Amino acid sequence: MKAFEHARDILRLIIDDNQTFSNAVKTVFSEGQVEMAAHSLIRSLTSCELHHHMLLEYVGKKYFPALEANDRLLVQVVLGNIVFIKRIAYDESWAYLEGWFDKWGIDSQAREHFQFETQPGKQLIGPEVNNGSIDFLSLKFNTPAWLINMWQKHFGVPNTYKILKSNNMPVLQACRVNDFKATVDAIVEADPQFVKGPIPHTVIYQGHEPLKYRPMFAENHLFQQRLAVTDILNKFDFTTMFGDVLIVETRPNALYLEIPIATNDKNKIQVATNSVARKLDIQKALKSFEIKNVTVFESTPKLLISHVSHPQDFVIVVSNCSKFDLIRSLPDFFIHFRQEDIDPLIAEQKETLEESSHYVAEGGLFAYGVNTINKKEGQQLIQTFLSDHPDFTLVHEKQYFPFDELSTALYMAVMRKKVIDK
Repeated sequence: MKAFEHARDILRLIIDDNQTFSNAVKTVFSEGQVEMAAHSLIRSLTSCELHHHMLLEYVGKKYFPALEANDRLLVQVVLGNIVFIKRIAYDESWAYLEGWFDKWGIDSQAREHFQFETQPGKQLIGPEVNNGSIDFLSLKFNTPAWLINMWQKHFGVPNTYKILKSNNMPVLQACRVNDFKATVDAIVEADPQFVKGPIPHTVIYQGHEPLKYRPMFAENHLFQQRLAVTDILNKFDFTTMFGDVLIVETRPNALYLEIPIATNDKNKIQVATNSVARKLDIQKALKSFEIKNVTVFESTPKLLISHVSHPQDFVIVVSNCSKFDLIRSLPDFFIHFRQEDIDPLIAEQKETLEESSHYVAEGGLFAYGVNTINKKEGQQLIQTFLSDHPDFTLVHEKQYFPFDELSTALYMAVMRKKVIDK
């Protein structure tokens, strides 16, 4: 069954070469001359192993500690199929493993013990791991122990458990409707794959084929957007509250589309992004959506002075972050993310906040958002900023969780710059 081996080869590229899931799949499919009919199965096998990687690796090392890592990874792929997705029949999967056990010289007693202990429905986590402990939760929910410990300290044990459960559920494919071309009712009526979202101007895509192939998406009647972002923007009346808007992004987002649509393209909006490629992507999207009142420039936060000529009524910072909102979307998220990645991100966030704050007009609003669940990047960072900048006051802040109705991991804060008496 070559599908198991192809999945193993993809995993090797992800784990050993630090390739992304999508790039590793493309590499194996092209170099291995894999038939198109097998693509879906191989993707499923690979994704399954990644979604349960910590548990499957624990089982593999427990029963076959002497196996080479490459061989043990193959066992993990097959076991993932047997226990979780069952895309290939149990008897066929086990017969396949038996052939490899013969090559590896695994004795009959070890095989029988492994087969008995890993039958579908059996508890794979052994009694040596205390039920309910952080290590147990780590294996059960495929989340590093350090992150579970951090979430419990920041948000409490009950909320942490709800986060872990929700991270094992599919993320809602939420879209913001392009008011220039369509309405929620029109989209739902035209395409039954969409249903009304829980907040105004949104729909949820429930189809199985990629969203990009749906006519409503291809024709720019809507675009992907996290529900919490739209929920925040729905609270503002841009047409009466704001004049000039500056978006400073060090992480891609769709505010450059949503705000012009919300303001009927009347407000002057500037977008500062930190790469030329991203600038070109934004300009292309603005042209496709026929949005005209947005200027895009490439700049780091420190170089904003070269582009922004006067204080802005509303400055929005969308900062690079730990991106824990992507845990549900990227099966290989925890293969690549490490605890030591957080401190450099916080330093970057502090710098972006500091530099961007210089361009907020007196009486203007200053917003900060990160798609993650981490008080160090959210509430604590904003508390430090406000302590260092008494000319700003907190207007509103909120932590959205993936277990909420809006299915988003997002922290946001809105501050106002004080008017100085002359």
